[in-house]
Amino acid sequence: MSRAFSRSRALMGPGRADVELAMSKWWTKKRPAEGQITQTISAHEQHPVGPWLRTFPKKTIERAPSYIIWLGGSFALTYGSIAWAEALTKAEDYSHRP
Repeated sequence: MSRAFSRSRALMGPGRADVELAMSKWWTKKRPAEGQITQTISAHEQHPVGPWLRTFPKKTIERAPSYIIWLGGSFALTYGSIAWAEALTKAEDYSHRP
């Protein structure tokens, strides 16, 4: 009874013993991970952006050298290529002057 794309890992085991007698047969058909809320968190307790904003300046300063290498290298390569192409274009234009 394994499904290829199940929601969670199947935990096979005995039915629940902490339910009423009338529902015990129904719960034996369910896997222990199905139909139960295992963890909840209040919407008022979630802070998705706050911790990121507090650590953002520190992480930016720590990671800046690795970013600067790639950004600086790509900008230098781009600027150098454009300046070299411009110099070649000017030299070719100068060679065609009478």
